[in-house]
Amino acid sequence: MTSSFGLHWPGKQEALALAHSPAQATVTPTAGNVLYAGDNLDVLKVLREHAPGSVDVIYIDPPYNTGRDFVYRDNYRNRREHKSTDHGQWHTQWLSMMAPRLQLAWDLLAPTGHIFISIGEDEAAHLRMLADELFGQANFANQFIWKKGGTGKNDSRFAVAEHEYVLAYARSPESPGFNLDPQGHTSTKYNFRDEHGAYSLVRLDSKTLGYLPSLDFAITNADGRQYWPHQPEGQTQVARWRWSREKVAENFDQLVFRRGFVYTKNYRKAGARPRSILDGERFGVTRAGRRDAETALGVAGIFDFPKPVRLVEYLIGIGGPKDGLVLDFFAGSGTTAQAVAQLNAADGGTRQVQLIQIPEPTMEDSAAFKAGFETIADICWARMQAAGLDATRVDAS
Repeated sequence: MTSSFGLHWPGKQEALALAHSPAQATVTPTAGNVLYAGDNLDVLKVLREHAPGSVDVIYIDPPYNTGRDFVYRDNYRNRREHKSTDHGQWHTQWLSMMAPRLQLAWDLLAPTGHIFISIGEDEAAHLRMLADELFGQANFANQFIWKKGGTGKNDSRFAVAEHEYVLAYARSPESPGFNLDPQGHTSTKYNFRDEHGAYSLVRLDSKTLGYLPSLDFAITNADGRQYWPHQPEGQTQVARWRWSREKVAENFDQLVFRRGFVYTKNYRKAGARPRSILDGERFGVTRAGRRDAETALGVAGIFDFPKPVRLVEYLIGIGGPKDGLVLDFFAGSGTTAQAVAQLNAADGGTRQVQLIQIPEPTMEDSAAFKAGFETIADICWARMQAAGLDATRVDAS
């Protein structure tokens, strides 16, 4: 029986089928830092055929769907008439554009990889449902909230929107998780210290992990006193140790017997787990993203709403290894390329980046066109070069 629960829209099956149809363009996959100038649907198909499971981090900032026409004109639209508001049609077109590309991206992710997707309020809910379906709810990693600015227009009917989202998914439920945020802080107080550094104490017994007889045994300290998992009053077989007998024996010097309980030492680490609220100077705001692009390219007003380099740099840093491969298939002005270059310079990494950007013509009255950039792909390529990357441009035809 097919479940009726989920996200449905006219043309959904046709859109998903596009991920498995032949590419309509000729593309030669290339190693290293690359800009593929072409429709990302075709390029992603070729890359999946060439090297599935090879990408460590994917970051994309797709069109936010504000009602404008899409550049990506797939043959996904359902030609049957259906009753729908204009907003319904916008959502339908946007979902049908995104669905096959997300499926292809998922196939390109390495088993330990992560994908980050920037999104605004218009499609955040739909994207979450679509990603849950394509990637699996068990692989949902986080929905970051990024504060994009602090001085929004005060003409909203209800509330001024000062934030956007970044949806994150891990390729596998067994993923080791995000890297530590090197500038992150915890609320833990490390009140103890030994030759290995400062540490806090964590109870070895647990009442929430699920009882196992094999983890309910006596631990004897140096004075001969026995300790057992501390059971709730009047109950048995609830609490158990977090460590096995073997691990207790191997790490006995890490145990602390204090006030009738057994503790383990939790040493202070450099950095902390990433937090879901991305607010502050270190993550940048929309204005910073615009300045980043203008400074890199030497042209004012060249791109409307690029993400700040610091935000993308942060996501790549927590999302994959220092020698990883990064992919952005809605590359825009090339922010991700600059983020990779700066992150490598900061932490000694050897990350490589591959970008895909359709060569959408720039408007003749735009600052970009007047500066000699005939297409958005040209802007992206110039920014890769400005970032100092040894890169190759591949034109998909």
